[in-house]
Amino acid sequence: MCEKNFKIGVSFLGRAVMVTSFKGGVGKTTVSANLSMALAQMGFKVIAIDCDLESRCLDIALGLENATLYNICEVITGKCTIEEAAVTDPRCRNLSFIAAPAYYSLVNDEFEFTDDKVKDLVFRLKLNYDFVIFDLPARPDKLYKSLVKFSNYALVVSLHTAASIRAAEKTAMALEELGCGEGDDEYLTKNLKTRLVINSFMARDAVDGVRPSIYEVINKTSVRLIGVLPYDADMARGQENGLLAYQVNKGKNNFNRAICNVAKRFTENQVPLLSGLKLDVSKTRLT
Repeated sequence: MCEKNFKIGVSFLGRAVMVTSFKGGVGKTTVSANLSMALAQMGFKVIAIDCDLESRCLDIALGLENATLYNICEVITGKCTIEEAAVTDPRCRNLSFIAAPAYYSLVNDEFEFTDDKVKDLVFRLKLNYDFVIFDLPARPDKLYKSLVKFSNYALVVSLHTAASIRAAEKTAMALEELGCGEGDDEYLTKNLKTRLVINSFMARDAVDGVRPSIYEVINKTSVRLIGVLPYDADMARGQENGLLAYQVNKGKNNFNRAICNVAKRFTENQVPLLSGLKLDVSKTRLT
């Protein structure tokens, strides 16, 4: 079992992880759901929170769409507690979930997201959970901008396409700007750790030069890589039926192996980039 406590400042707190990209449809929610479950199955206490207030779908990805009563906005504004809003996943008691509101309008914003309220939320979550996973929208709103200041990691998700890679580059640049905490507040994140996840990676196309290589993606985004998630047809079909990666072919699929690799790297384990993956090209041609 990996060490569960992470020292941040003078306190033992969990890690707050933003899953983000300024481009929609790159798989942020898929990564959020499966990374949360992978960490929970490793024995960590995890909470996944849907912060995509306009286009929520983390509940669908987790298969918990009919299980929630309260939402994250109500927690932040004090209308309910974390405990009241958090739903425990029946498949894994280590995993909890807080939904986004059923309806949210930026025009008629009834919720007030101040830095103080968001800081209090993140701090309380990190006291009670080893990992807090925030699934974020493509368009940074007030909640997004506050979360950047108090999160430890930002996972920038990019598809293996030119447009998505450019969006990942812009996202990383914006995060560097937004995440520069100033002042003496001990809970401000002074150094947000930004990491890249390449989703739906096409190994054959990378070798044939049809799509960028792994190194080319890293160079274009200027973000340190934490994981490569290969395109997996079985996973794509399973997701349409509400399955997580560990449930597809009993977990014997490339996506599940890859997301578990990412989870292990978060626990300070040294895992080779393409460990356990079965690809249609030689790994030596990709690394």
